[in-house]
Amino acid sequence: MSTRTVTWDEAVALFEERGLSEEIWQNLYEGEYVLHTGSADIDGGFPLNDGEDHPWEEERDIGYIVDGDLTLSGPLYDFDDGAAALVVLGNLKVKALHTTCDSKIIVTGHTTAEVIYAEYSDKYLVFAGDLRATVQLWLSESTPDHIGGTFAGSLVHMGYDRDYPIEAGKVELSPVPFSELLVPEVLEDGEVDSEALLDRMTSGEPLLRS
Repeated sequence: MSTRTVTWDEAVALFEERGLSEEIWQNLYEGEYVLHTGSADIDGGFPLNDGEDHPWEEERDIGYIVDGDLTLSGPLYDFDDGAAALVVLGNLKVKALHTTCDSKIIVTGHTTAEVIYAEYSDKYLVFAGDLRATVQLWLSESTPDHIGGTFAGSLVHMGYDRDYPIEAGKVELSPVPFSELLVPEVLEDGEVDSEALLDRMTSGEPLLRS
């Protein structure tokens, strides 16, 4: 396994070699990407924000590509405009996924998490396989751009089955309300406190009731 910086042309050649259609990657920004060859198992979180330490030494220009599975013991998160793109050519398994800005995330395999939190942003979120989390919070008109497999979890979605439906190969919604699943420290008046949730994500504290 190795990590290096690749040009946009090299990134496109890799996408084509892995069988990705242009429709999937054409919305990515052109530029240099940090490429990790092989699966990556990371102890901790992976920030996509400018100025925060990421798992590898190379400085990113546009974002990161993992040519394999990506497993994090912590969260994958952003909160700054100009967040890095992330392309996972395999499965993505994280403690939590938090996105509130303009990041672009593509996963060609299955995605699993305890909690997913997303608010409206200029983003591009593509999940070619399953998208499963105990709690999924898609707020302020935020919706995955594509789910190829099964969408599963306890869902909060302001536009579900209305103006912004969640479309997937199959939908499996949990009947348990999110308020009974999340720890009380991230709830305020029956709603999710996004700052408290992000703080617990990044500090490694539990997000779900035991």
